[in-house]
Amino acid sequence: MSTSSGPMGVQPAIFGGIPSRGVDIPICAVFIACFLAIGATHMTIFQKNRRRGHKFVPSALCFGFSMARVATFTMRIVWATRPTNQNVTIAANALVAAGVILLWCINRVFATRLLGEFHPRLYTKPFFEFALRRLPYVVIICCIPMVLVAMVLQIKTTNPHIRVITGILLKVVISFFLAFTFSPFIVLAVTLLLPGRKREAEVARMGKGKTSTKVAVIAIATTLLCWELGIRSATMLQTLPANAAPWYYSKAAFYVFVPAFELAVSSLPSCNHV
Repeated sequence: MSTSSGPMGVQPAIFGGIPSRGVDIPICAVFIACFLAIGATHMTIFQKNRRRGHKFVPSALCFGFSMARVATFTMRIVWATRPTNQNVTIAANALVAAGVILLWCINRVFATRLLGEFHPRLYTKPFFEFALRRLPYVVIICCIPMVLVAMVLQIKTTNPHIRVITGILLKVVISFFLAFTFSPFIVLAVTLLLPGRKREAEVARMGKGKTSTKVAVIAIATTLLCWELGIRSATMLQTLPANAAPWYYSKAAFYVFVPAFELAVSSLPSCNHV
């Protein structure tokens, strides 16, 4: 993660590389337009539902995520124009890291809603409500400042002791992130395999759409989000020289695994009633 020169003055690898005017600015502009479009779609859905007396919060969260990603790629454009400005570098990387958390939460909300449809008693029990619908989000909120502080220190400091501490902190936080991102798979398994599941005809729907469609949407979204986080975790937890970085540090990998995957995930709820 550090942008300080390593041993022998070798520049460390950065996920997506240092953006350039000729390559990154046009690509970022395209993704900004895409996120604006998907954000407008989600806000339209939210407003239509609100006028019907139903506030569908995930649509508002998807809109918020889209705007966060507009800010992310706007800052990446700024970084391309000021590649040596350390504060811009920190801001750009922090936005990339933090923005996706909203998408994780949205996907988990959809998974727990499906659990509530088929196991309403379990869904409303105080202990399970706290463990499934409260505690994970509290943990994630607590992890956000920790990962941001660790990232800033990784970029700014050359003190080996501090870098060891921040490395440990990143490993702990990323472990929580991975567990949270993967958790919709566990919720789906509980929903479909736990005895006492209601029959399809008896289910009180929390959203439109067939159960199979909802399961597919959640499974696809979780797979893409876990894949993205796995790649980003690999780049955050190791320091490699820029001239010997693996393929997943490349600009192509960055734009596929981050904005392209996230656009696909954020589009799923607008295309399918979850």
